[in-house]
Amino acid sequence: MKHTAVFVMPVKIAGNEMSLNHFRIAVESIKKQTDSDWKLVIVDDYSDDKRVSEAIEKVKSDLGEKVHVIYSDRNYGTGQARNKGVRYAAEIGAPFILFNDADDISDPTRLALVRGAFADETVNVVYTSFDVIDENGDPVPREKISKSVLEIIDGHKQDIVEGENAWIPIAIRKKYTNLTSCTAVRTSLAIEEPFPALSVSEDCHTWFRYAAHPGKFVFLREIKGGYRICSGTQSRSRSLNADFYERMFKADSDGFEQALKLAKKYGTTGGIDENEVRVGFYVRLALTLLHGASREYCKKVLDHANSISKEKTLYYIDRLPCDPEEKRSIKEMIPAD
Repeated sequence: MKHTAVFVMPVKIAGNEMSLNHFRIAVESIKKQTDSDWKLVIVDDYSDDKRVSEAIEKVKSDLGEKVHVIYSDRNYGTGQARNKGVRYAAEIGAPFILFNDADDISDPTRLALVRGAFADETVNVVYTSFDVIDENGDPVPREKISKSVLEIIDGHKQDIVEGENAWIPIAIRKKYTNLTSCTAVRTSLAIEEPFPALSVSEDCHTWFRYAAHPGKFVFLREIKGGYRICSGTQSRSRSLNADFYERMFKADSDGFEQALKLAKKYGTTGGIDENEVRVGFYVRLALTLLHGASREYCKKVLDHANSISKEKTLYYIDRLPCDPEEKRSIKEMIPAD
C-alpha cells in the first residue's frame, strides 16, 4: 500500500513576474509527477507583496486538497519555513518528505524513484544530482557556474556518498553533496533533526546531523533536478549576505560538531579518530572557502586543522579534489616550523 508523500516548498519571493513564473514552474514540476500520491505544502514566509499570496491562492484553487498552505506571521527564514512543512507532513502521517524550493524543478519521476528507494527501511536520505539553469530555464554553461557549485556537481560523477556513516565522507571529502531541492528524507528523521535558525548553510548543518544517524544515504543516478541561479549571482544565499563566509564557517563548524556528538551516541563513527576527521573537515572546508575567494576564512580553518596536527593537515590537503595550483595555494597558508 502506498502512502502519501509530501513536497515541502518554502516561499519567500519577490512579486515580480519573473519570480512568480519560476514559482509556477516549480509547482508544475510537482503536478507532473508520474506517482500521483503526493501533497504539496507551501509555506509562505511572510511575503510582503500581495501578488505572491494571489499566486499561492491560485495554486491552491487549481489543485484543491493536493495543496496545503501555511502563512507565517513574520519572516522566519527558509529553514524554519521548511520545518513548518515538515511538522505538517508528520501530522498527516507522511512517511517521507521531498524538499523543493520555489524556483527549482523536480524531475517527473522523482517521487516514484524516491518511493522505491525508501522501500528499503534502512534508507534515511535519498538525493539526486542537478543541472544549473538560468532565469529562462536554459542550461548555464559550465564556465559560468561558480566553483563551489561545480564541487557538488563534479562530486556526483565520482566518489559518490552513499551508505552508512555518510557524515564522514561529507565532512572530509565533500562539504556539500546534496542540494536541498534534490533531497528527500524520512519524516521521522526530519522531525528529530530540524533545520537550525540560520540564514546561511542551514542545509549543510542539517545534512551533517541526518547523516550521523543510523541509516543509509542513497544517490539516484537516473534523474536530475533543476537548480535555478539567475544571471549575475553565484547562488541565492551568497547574493544576499555580505558576511556569507563568516556565517558559513560558523554554521558548518557547529553542524559538524553536532554530527560528531550524534555519531558517538549512535555508534556511527566508522572507527575513525575524532581529531583526524576534524582535521579532514577543516581542510575540506578550506577548499570551499578558497573557491569562494575568502582567503581570510580559508586561513582561519587551516589554522584550526594545523593546531590539531600539521601532519594530518598536509595529508588531507594532498587528497583534496582540486588542481595542483590550488593545493599549492592552500599549503602556503600553513606556517613553517
